[in-house]
Amino acid sequence: MSTNYVKIPSIGPVIIAQSRRAKRLSITVKRDPTVRLTVPQGVSIRAAKQFLHSRIPWIEKHLRKFKALESEPESPPLPKINEAPARRALIGRLNEIAKMHGFSYAKVTIRKQKTRWGSCSAKNNISLNINLIRLPEKLRDYVMLHELVHTRIKNHSQAFWAELDQAIGGNAKALAQKVRYYQLRQMV
Repeated sequence: MSTNYVKIPSIGPVIIAQSRRAKRLSITVKRDPTVRLTVPQGVSIRAAKQFLHSRIPWIEKHLRKFKALESEPESPPLPKINEAPARRALIGRLNEIAKMHGFSYAKVTIRKQKTRWGSCSAKNNISLNINLIRLPEKLRDYVMLHELVHTRIKNHSQAFWAELDQAIGGNAKALAQKVRYYQLRQMV
């Protein structure tokens, strides 16, 4: 992987990292406020910079969100999670939801993740973030259903959202937005 930097006046320095593993151009904005553009092989730096410039409003919006969080009063540290009962509760609820909606998966793992609430592999292995236990039950169930739908549809196409909407009774994207709010506050 090779790394370059570019300075954008309204954003500051942006790390441009070429990666053999990347499949698409992606931008990551972190709270510290690091901005990173990941470039897959076969995409020119010129094309990557054009993509970056087209996404400046999106980057600025996320940097403003992080800045706003800094001005909020510091919340007390979150209590430590009692991991064994949390794992049992998350796995038990995933099994209930899967059975209730007719989904199946290969296996489940519970991990401490910094950037994701959950994921589903190509082999239908589901990974859940132990911090899900901190979310309201409705959002926890949403994340689990989101990953279970990925056992059938491996992307975020219209068909995926339609099936997820059907499973949760509508408005999946609104729940996704609420989960992102918690992610900013608890995962960073």
